[in-house]
Amino acid sequence: MTESSQLKTKMAVAELEVLHYGIIAILLILPVLYETSATFKYFAKFVLYDTIVMCIAVFLMPVLAFRPRDVNNYRIVSWVVKNIMKIFAIKIDIKHKERLVSDQPYILVSNHQSSLDFIGMMELLPDRCAFLAKRELLWAGPFGISSWLCGTIFIDRLNPEKARDTMDQTAEILHTKNIKLWIFPEGTRNHNGSMLPFKKGAFYLAVQAQIPIVPVVFSSFSHFYNKKERKFETGRVTATVLPPVSTEGLTKDDVTDLTEQVRKVMLQTFNETSLPRMEPNGYS
Repeated sequence: MTESSQLKTKMAVAELEVLHYGIIAILLILPVLYETSATFKYFAKFVLYDTIVMCIAVFLMPVLAFRPRDVNNYRIVSWVVKNIMKIFAIKIDIKHKERLVSDQPYILVSNHQSSLDFIGMMELLPDRCAFLAKRELLWAGPFGISSWLCGTIFIDRLNPEKARDTMDQTAEILHTKNIKLWIFPEGTRNHNGSMLPFKKGAFYLAVQAQIPIVPVVFSSFSHFYNKKERKFETGRVTATVLPPVSTEGLTKDDVTDLTEQVRKVMLQTFNETSLPRMEPNGYS
């Protein structure tokens, strides 16, 4: 072996050793950062959360494809999510879950605080329940495909005419397929510890289809999750299922009052169940 070849070999070995020790250093530093930096923990846990969601979607796609567009596919997703997401130690305490049991269609409306809502949604999921989602989610890779396979109804919020057509078709689908539909009436995530004004689409749909509205209220995540403060800890959430609100005999002229009536009782419940408290694990 020439002197030049020996030098190259030694340099290659040295580079490998540097890489080796670099990896070891990173592996030693990461746990320290996780325990000492709330910001690092926040982003690390969300990367893990999003990765798990996507992996579940990829893993389940072949299974869901056997029954494309079937809302019963969500039972499979629910079982998997409930078991895997236990690693985040977010406990969902459910009040009056029996109010979700029905062999008739209804509109389920709930507040929307974060993508972490997905954990609570899968805990509460009624039989034969689909979700109304913004059309953009359809293009969210494996998650969008799996959602489509589960019968999620996508609405184009940027095109009012198409959105109205979708809602008209949905009113008919609810009866013909006898399904429930989960809608976030705030229209977007709200990180401010309250509730945004409700959009009226869910309530127009319920009146048009003449089916009940079942409000569900998740208590504030603020004691364990805060986007602005970069906080993501373990915690406990109270999910309260309120009594169904009948729309029988109501018309489109009643939608505004109906919307405000439902929001008022949901906001009251949110405030009552979100009082500051000390969790068993020490988080307040």
